[in-house]
This record gives sequence, structure tokens and C-alpha cells, in this order.
Amino acid sequence: MLRIENLSKIWKEFQLKNINLEINKEYCIILGPSGAGKSVLLKCIAGILKVDSGKIYFNGEDITNLPPEKRNFGYVPQNYALFPNMNVYKNIAYGLRIRGYPKPKIDKKVEEIAEFLNIKHLLNRKPTTLSGGEQQRVALARALVLEPNLLLLDEPTSALDMNNKEKIIGELKRVGEILPIIHITHDFVEAKTLGEKIAIFMDGKLVEVGDREIFKKPKNERVAKFLGYNIVKINGEKFAIAPEDVVICRGSKGKIVNIIDCGFYKKVMVDFEGNILRCILKEDKEDIDLNNLNIGDRVGVKFENKIYLVGK
Repeated sequence: MLRIENLSKIWKEFQLKNINLEINKEYCIILGPSGAGKSVLLKCIAGILKVDSGKIYFNGEDITNLPPEKRNFGYVPQNYALFPNMNVYKNIAYGLRIRGYPKPKIDKKVEEIAEFLNIKHLLNRKPTTLSGGEQQRVALARALVLEPNLLLLDEPTSALDMNNKEKIIGELKRVGEILPIIHITHDFVEAKTLGEKIAIFMDGKLVEVGDREIFKKPKNERVAKFLGYNIVKINGEKFAIAPEDVVICRGSKGKIVNIIDCGFYKKVMVDFEGNILRCILKEDKEDIDLNNLNIGDRVGVKFENKIYLVGK
């Protein structure tokens, strides 16, 4: 469906280097640290930025030099870019009016998409009076009302509180059943919930692509660190271990250096044979009483599901 071949682009302090990526009718999540070039890639796909070299194909057609309005891709930037002087109805209808749709058809399409996203009651409101979650739905509606072939989302939930984020993730899951989506995020839970394909970018390069198994089996140390794994070196052995796979037990080789109580689980930092381990502890999994743990306590550590890494 969408094929990117040897794409390179330098933009301000961000750059992409020889990106090759193929996306079919699926929900694709793009992950990576700040400065990896994720937003640059999205703008190149949208046609907002011209590539320095390489090609972009959609359904077999070379669209590399096609202007944005002829690609029929929906694009929702991180700041939503709503028109503050227009009410919600006019924001959603804007693209339809530019394309010359008659008013009865505009009214019908705006009403349908507003109902789909549960924002019919907001149509007469101005964007400045809306919550972050409501603004996000309006931005989605404005993109979806044009019936795009592909939806591009740049960190769509980054400015939302947890309650609104969960609601928007639910909406995006519904949208993803209708059309393919490319979605930039830093949120691993969001990525695991929505992503059918995961692409990880670092320093302007695509370093790993696959399905959700990427989170369980990172291929190298750098990807493992980015995904939150502990990198452990003990007795000449080196491996990655997820925080939830570090089990605290009775012993004396480890020392607790920090504890954060998160209610039904605890985040604990343990200094174990020179390794500072991040652990996520749940009462039903540990060999000791979590309520009696204190900073400075001596403990033992067991590892479950070690991952042996290749390369850096």
C-alpha cells in the first residue's frame, strides 16, 4: 500500500537516512526518542516536506513529488492546528468547502463524522472552549471527513490527561478498523494497544520493524534500553531483562536504593552486583512481603525470561 524506498531528508536538526518501510492496511506505530526524525518522516509522507532523495509510493503510484492536496491523506499535527476563530462545525467543514462540496452534502458529512466521534453537541462551540480530548476529536473529525486513504497522526495523545488519553485510544482503535493509520507516539502502552506494525527509529534510522513481539524480543542493546529493559552484566554474562521479570527474594547480594509505591504494584530500584535494576513488583509474584520492604534492605534477585542480545 505505502512503500518508502531509500528516503533521506535533513530538516533543521532532524534527519532521516535511507529509510525503507512498507505499510499495508494496518495500524502502524512509529516509536523513537526525540530527534529521531519521526515527525519529519510523517511530513514527508503527507507531502508537507519534499524529500532530499528516495521515493514514496502509494498503491504502486509514485507520489514523491505530488502536492499534499492530491495525496488524499489525513494529517493531524501534534498541536491539532484548529482555527480558533471558527466554531467546531466550520473547522470540520473547512476542507469540504475548499473542495467545493455543496452545503447540503457538507452538512450531512459533518453530522455523520461528528456522530461517529461523539462530538455533535460541540458543533457550535469554539476550539478555545474545548478540553484537550474534545479538541483532539475535532482535529480527527476534520481529517476523517475528507475520507482519506491514509491517516497520519503526530503524537495525538501527548497533551492529554490519562482519562482523555484512554478515551481517544478507544476512538483511534475504531478508526483503525476503517482505514490504515501511521501514528507517532512515545507511549509504549499506547503502542502495544494499537500497533499492528511497530517501527522503531533512532538517530534518523529505522532500526527495527515488526509486530508487537518487538516489545518482548528486542534485537539489540540500544533498542532494549529504549523499550525500558534492564541491561545486566554478571559473571561475564550479559542480557536484557524486563522490569516485571525481575523477582525480589530473600538474600543479601542486592540492596534496595529506591521505592515508589504505585498502589497495586511497586517500582523498586535495586543495586545488584554493580547493576542498578528497575523492578516492577506485584504482591502475588514476589517471594517476600512487599509491605515490609524499605530503602537499604538487603535482598536477593531472580531473573525470569532473560533476553540475550546481539550487537549494540
